[in-house]
Amino acid sequence: MTSRTQFIKTFPLVFSFFLLANNFALSQNHDFSEVDEYAVNFKGKYESPAALAVKLTEPFDSELEKSRAIFMWIAQNIRYDCKKFHKPKSNYVSAASKEELEAKIAAGKAKATEKAFKIKKGVCEDYSQIFKTMCGAAGLEAVVVTGNARDFHKPHRNAHNNPHAWNAVKIDGQWHLLDATWAAGYTDPAVKKFTRKLSTGFFMTDPAWLIQNHFPDDPKWQLLDEPISKKEFPDQPMVNFGQQDYPVLGFSEKIKKVKGKGYDRELRIKLERSPKYFFLTTQRGRAIKFKHVSEDGYEVFRFAGRNVRNIVLFGGEDQQRMGWLAKYEL
Repeated sequence: MTSRTQFIKTFPLVFSFFLLANNFALSQNHDFSEVDEYAVNFKGKYESPAALAVKLTEPFDSELEKSRAIFMWIAQNIRYDCKKFHKPKSNYVSAASKEELEAKIAAGKAKATEKAFKIKKGVCEDYSQIFKTMCGAAGLEAVVVTGNARDFHKPHRNAHNNPHAWNAVKIDGQWHLLDATWAAGYTDPAVKKFTRKLSTGFFMTDPAWLIQNHFPDDPKWQLLDEPISKKEFPDQPMVNFGQQDYPVLGFSEKIKKVKGKGYDRELRIKLERSPKYFFLTTQRGRAIKFKHVSEDGYEVFRFAGRNVRNIVLFGGEDQQRMGWLAKYEL
């Protein structure tokens, strides 16, 4: 039921991190402006997500646009339920047979989905079940993917105790990943308050980038030719792969050792456009002195690695308020 959290960064002591995202691959090459406007402004009361899906997707012919309309409607209309996150209902079910158990579980999920749809509030399981249900009604094949999500506050610790659910949808014969929960907005670190903040980059996200913070229970839903292991998952860098102001195009897989006077570590990141200011800190917020140059289209940062276990790179147009771009462990 993991939510997406945001902390804010103001210098010198208070830091705020946010994860936004941009469109990827097939979705990047498609203009969704008309679909998005239609879905966001769609009005009407419907008794079920299935009934809504039929009407919502009626103007669209392609699977891509239908799935986008459903994704946008959910992200814009379902709020994250912080109270339910802290007090989830028991999933205990008793049955005399496997068939009866499966039927009861399916009925329970359907009931929870209908309730979340009606009150326009839920946790990740509700978001993903609503998406799956609406896709089915619209003639699309979708599944709920369960697994774990990384903790933005402690990205390099064991990341397998943060259960989460998201979706995969088949579009023109190919599976694509999305997360309507994280697209809808973010919570504070204590998951007490939800703030709506649309992030369309969690629609059809590049599997190689989504795996940085989403680890499915079933390796096949990594959608990678070479799936990563549980051990590798928390050791990856965490890159703000779709930061809307400075979209990330490439980055170092790890911090590189270099030879230089006063600087022995190097980080590279390629951005579609670069911010006016950069800032480098430890995960705890201690400022790190660095040298910045631009080389071969990359922003290159060199710093001393002594007594540094992890780093966070920030960028922005205002030195008093920046967004994080990447987090690494040395």
